Amino acid sequence: MRSRAPQPLDATRVLDARRARGLVAVFDVDGTLAPIAPTPAAARVPGSTRRALRRLAGRGDTLVGMVSGRPLVQLERLVGPGFWLAGLHGAVRRAPGGHIVRLWSAEVARTGALLARTLAASLRDVPGVVIEPKGPVVAVHVRAATPAGRARVRNVVTRARPDRWSLLEGRRVVELRPAGLPSKGDAVQWIAAGRPGAAILYAGDDATDEDAFRALSRADFAVLVGGGAAQRERRGGGPGTAARFTLTDTTAVGELVAALAKP
Repeated sequence: MRSRAPQPLDATRVLDARRARGLVAVFDVDGTLAPIAPTPAAARVPGSTRRALRRLAGRGDTLVGMVSGRPLVQLERLVGPGFWLAGLHGAVRRAPGGHIVRLWSAEVARTGALLARTLAASLRDVPGVVIEPKGPVVAVHVRAATPAGRARVRNVVTRARPDRWSLLEGRRVVELRPAGLPSKGDAVQWIAAGRPGAAILYAGDDATDEDAFRALSRADFAVLVGGGAAQRERRGGGPGTAARFTLTDTTAVGELVAALAKP
């Protein structure tokens, strides 16, 4: 049986659920809080959204977290301090005021470094490609590449994938990561454990966010940002989504955060 297409999110439903149970609000960053930029380094979360996130985190009835494929230091640079943070899709974590926890082995890190060097050598003649080694994850960004360049990247990365490593193609990025590495779904459950019984909202736009969507119950709010446009750009995400709701773009996400942050 086919799943129902996601419906536009009505913020009133989220507010009602928060009044009844409290809320855990978790957001992906790139393509969700921050518009997709020409390069990862150029991405920015709008100042109005950052300020609204701080107000939201200050509410007694809401716990706020961020989950991203970025390393933790980049994630905090984009959203600021004081939030529950999970980087590298959940493989590195820090609670507000807590210590950094890394969930991968030295062997995995060595394999990732070797893969990054191998891919950089193999793709050095493809314009617009950026190789980003991230410890246990290797990301190949193709935001500035041509369609032919992106096809070349897919072929090279597929051939380079080691045994027990998976390949995931998201929005303008191809990633290799080892089997068993925590997912965004694991990260959302870790954050939600900080407020048991609360409704959970998770907003994301990419193939990696499907793990988080599937981790939520039907009483929660799994929100796909970007709708059809996002799905067309994330070839590895499959033909559908586990999200039950949609928001049109990062501006709509900012408006949702502002609505939730109101006194």
